[in-house]
Amino acid sequence: MNKRDAKKFGKLLLAERDKLSNGIRRIEESALGESVREATGDLYSYAETGTDNFERETALNIATGESERLSEVAEALKRIENGTYGTCEECECPIPRQRLEVFPAARYCIECKSRLEKEGVL
Repeated sequence: MNKRDAKKFGKLLLAERDKLSNGIRRIEESALGESVREATGDLYSYAETGTDNFERETALNIATGESERLSEVAEALKRIENGTYGTCEECECPIPRQRLEVFPAARYCIECKSRLEKEGVL
């Protein structure tokens, strides 16, 4: 991959990193705010409390998924730094540009990704 393309994908990954970080922060602040509100003595019915707990758990599960994506983005940025970005980690062939444009943090070409998923490795 040439330097211009690496820079372009680096910008995409940095924007994605910022977006994910902000989203995770909002989810965590929202969940914390709900906990504080419940601790201040507001009276909720049991059903409302259960719903609030379910919504908080769902939000935190989403944050966990976003954290995993954030980790993938960080790894992709490291690959740009060390010059291995855009190369499949399995077959070492170039990952098609269209795949990187759709999923800039891709580690594998489509063929290897499909095969690894079928084998249960991923």
